[in-house]
Amino acid sequence: MNTVLSPDQSSTAVGTSRQPALAHPPVQWGLKVLVVGDRPVDTEPLALVLEALGSDVEVTSGGTTAVELAQLTQPHVVIIASDLANADRFGVVRDILDRAKWRKPLVVALTAKGDVDAQRRYQESGVHLTAERPVNADLLCGLLRRFRALLADIENFDPMI
Repeated sequence: MNTVLSPDQSSTAVGTSRQPALAHPPVQWGLKVLVVGDRPVDTEPLALVLEALGSDVEVTSGGTTAVELAQLTQPHVVIIASDLANADRFGVVRDILDRAKWRKPLVVALTAKGDVDAQRRYQESGVHLTAERPVNADLLCGLLRRFRALLADIENFDPMI
């Protein structure tokens, strides 16, 4: 099932400040998250929010580096945070999913507001969820909290791995 989300104008969006505003208290999630993007304005705020929530976060610029890092670290979640100007972003998603070993990551792609073509192409490449930038911090945290709860229900899942 593919889903497209839009940011709620009345909620806090992920900004570029060093102190992210969160509606929920920090929790040690133990999720490994790979944030892919070649623009620090897109990747840094996400990394800060995710780290504040206790996730183990890696940031990479995209292309073969992102594919190799995903294969090496086997993240639970991959977030494509920007358009990856120097790489085929849809091919990067396909390669990450194709090379995943026993555990396929949840893949979330952030798109420009109203870019339905990118949303469609991401979904065709295997992305599980698309959201428009700027992503709502509460929305993203809620999504990852639910995903972590699902993983915790899987037999032998150790969330601190």
